[in-house]
Amino acid sequence: MEENKDKSNANSREYKTDDLIVYWYPSLCSHATKCLIMLPQVFDVDKRPWVNINAAGPVDIMRTIDACPSGALRYALTENSKVDPELAKGPGSIGHKASKEAAPVKIRAVKDGPLLVKGPATLLGTDGTILREADSMVLCRCGLTKNPPFCDGEHRKKQK
Repeated sequence: MEENKDKSNANSREYKTDDLIVYWYPSLCSHATKCLIMLPQVFDVDKRPWVNINAAGPVDIMRTIDACPSGALRYALTENSKVDPELAKGPGSIGHKASKEAAPVKIRAVKDGPLLVKGPATLLGTDGTILREADSMVLCRCGLTKNPPFCDGEHRKKQK
């Protein structure tokens, strides 16, 4: 993702240890709950701050963030990190670039939910500006989102 062109960085949060920095971009979060399920001791929406970066090892946190479907969670190693930099090259890495190879983009409609985009994609706004470049993103298809075109989980409230 090219951070300087990405309009999704507003209101980002940062959580830091000696080894790892976790970034959260609320405007991208689709509330898919992957992080809550995979590492509940770190990611807990009932606590403040909701990210307890000290509750697990950096590699476990990185692997969980790599599974984030929306890219709302990202990570980077600190300058003096003891973590092997080769382990920090997953899709959740802040330095990860969307693939430029001609891989097919897959778009999956989730029943009563969003569109999951997997593969190198550039999302353009109505004026042609780049909203996001990424290998994965979650887009709203119900029209209820307060953060178009990204899914923010509003469809779940309607289903209850």
